[in-house]
Amino acid sequence: MNEFRYIAVDGLIGSGKTRLAQIISEQFNARLICDNQENPFLKDFFSSLAKGEDSVSLKTQLIFLLNRYSQQLEIKQKGLFHKMTVSDYIFFRDGIYAHLILNDEELEIYKKMFNLFLENIIHSDLVVYLQISFSEMLKRIQNSGTNGEKEVPQEYWREVFEAYNYYFFNYNHSPLLVVNMEKVNLKNHNEVQQLVKEIKTHKKGIRYYAPA
Repeated sequence: MNEFRYIAVDGLIGSGKTRLAQIISEQFNARLICDNQENPFLKDFFSSLAKGEDSVSLKTQLIFLLNRYSQQLEIKQKGLFHKMTVSDYIFFRDGIYAHLILNDEELEIYKKMFNLFLENIIHSDLVVYLQISFSEMLKRIQNSGTNGEKEVPQEYWREVFEAYNYYFFNYNHSPLLVVNMEKVNLKNHNEVQQLVKEIKTHKKGIRYYAPA
């Protein structure tokens, strides 16, 4: 019997988190929640980063925070009527970007809003963190990223890379499965099925998955 009610997949840009979340939702016959990327300030945010400016960071981050909080409410309100939910992000990773792009004054504003939302946040039963190297992340951004993502200086992506790894290295809110996505091809049926098997059997602690 499957004991999971909520599985969250997360990882660096280009790691395959949305595709894997889709696969898991199909395998478990679960409801899928994908990160709401609709943000009217995102284009200007990437443009400002490319120019070395910082004009819309707080607006951009607050829109993402509100979008993701709205989705958390949806999970909480509808959870009783669904066997299981799968998302392609964890709510708490929102703070990774906030600490990177906001100044001290802006961060205080962000934290006040974030803390107001905490009581309604659903903790997942399992987090699947998709890990790739920095060079692989840059390669995938150039191959399939948006124009805005491609224009951002590598220094920004290096900071994102290091912040993600630090956050998940210290993550202890739920069982965590760390997957080396340079060892897994999501287009290979056998490799996908083996990964799904690992997900189904991981119940506690931290496990690292990197097939030979």
